[in-house]
Amino acid sequence: MAFPAPAEPPSTSFPLPHPEAYPGEPREYARALMQRKDEIEAEMEALKEVLASHGTTPETSLFDPEGYPRADIDIYAIRHARSALARLHTDRNLVNERLAPALEAAFQREAGSAETSAIAPLSTSLNGAQPLANGHDAAARARGEEIAMEAVPDAPVAKVNSVAPGSPAADAGLNAGDYILDFAGVTAPGGLQDIGALVQRSEMTPLRLVVSRGSEAQRVVLTLTPRSGWGGRGLLGCHILPA
Repeated sequence: MAFPAPAEPPSTSFPLPHPEAYPGEPREYARALMQRKDEIEAEMEALKEVLASHGTTPETSLFDPEGYPRADIDIYAIRHARSALARLHTDRNLVNERLAPALEAAFQREAGSAETSAIAPLSTSLNGAQPLANGHDAAARARGEEIAMEAVPDAPVAKVNSVAPGSPAADAGLNAGDYILDFAGVTAPGGLQDIGALVQRSEMTPLRLVVSRGSEAQRVVLTLTPRSGWGGRGLLGCHILPA
């Protein structure tokens, strides 16, 4: 029988960005990793479409009930797509492992550096009320850690309406009333759809958030890790609204 002629599986070669290629530019390195992650996930979706064009999924059996290779599908093309998909899963996991420390480095800048002289210092905390501790002197700790957030806009992308107790959002220190300025790279004019798509593909991946809090609009850096099985609905445990 004649098989359909679906598109060929796309290329799956994705060399990962190396930090040495971004000397002194931790934010650019983090953004390069996030871009590479998006590219990998786009290729994964394309491969899933190839499998769907054959009427299969990554889990579909390629053998008939008698144990013989099925004659109604192109087994070679399906195996090729599945192998490429497995490699991309590995690549994405590696990107996720590098992305968390890259985001941390991007947001941790010493107070008093030459770059902050023209930028208002911002008092920050990590994971809620826990201050950053990177071996600064006692005077610096007394002032609070100050970092420069050149790329963080003033306009919020979302507002936190409520936070469930014991949820990933609560563990991260997110509060009702916080305005989210940067949700792991999603900023205004992005919206809730962009945040939702990012969260769905980032389970168990630490995400950096920058929020504006209180009447003085204090900027706070948080680390939020989406996860299921925490005892409530969703991966975050918070309700956010358009800003």
